[in-house]
Amino acid sequence: MLIKQYQKLWRYNNWAWSHLLESVQKLPDEEFKKEHPFFWKSIHTTLAHTVAAEKLWLERLKGNNPDRLLDAKNLPTLNSILELRHQMQEQWMAYLNSLSSERVNGQISYRSTEGIMQHNKVADIIQHVANHSTEHRSQLTPILFQLNVPTDPLDFIFYCLLVESD
Repeated sequence: MLIKQYQKLWRYNNWAWSHLLESVQKLPDEEFKKEHPFFWKSIHTTLAHTVAAEKLWLERLKGNNPDRLLDAKNLPTLNSILELRHQMQEQWMAYLNSLSSERVNGQISYRSTEGIMQHNKVADIIQHVANHSTEHRSQLTPILFQLNVPTDPLDFIFYCLLVESD
């Protein structure tokens, strides 16, 4: 049951990203990269950070131990971000579809990007990455609204009502 809920959560995550990225694609490149007075400085760097975090956590869940997070220099264009986001969409769903109950309730150990050994439950990591994506989408939606490229409502409940009712 828990695995099915995480699969639904990731289908929602992918749905919400597709709506947000649809708005971002309407921006001129200079606006995409323009610095704003918020934590990640630009839409570009916020998106690069978020998709890079999805990649880093998935690598950890697969037993790999990347020592750093990709950044905006590694993802210099919107197309490079879209390409990696598409890969992450497919790879996360494949990972979630392969999970057993035993695995989702288990723990992994990994070294943080600061070199510190960490231990977390797989279920907590899956929830964290989905929440992390939601956090950054919610930072971007008011900026997109101000730039006259608003997104559709991205609440999980709207996804459930519009797309997936089970």
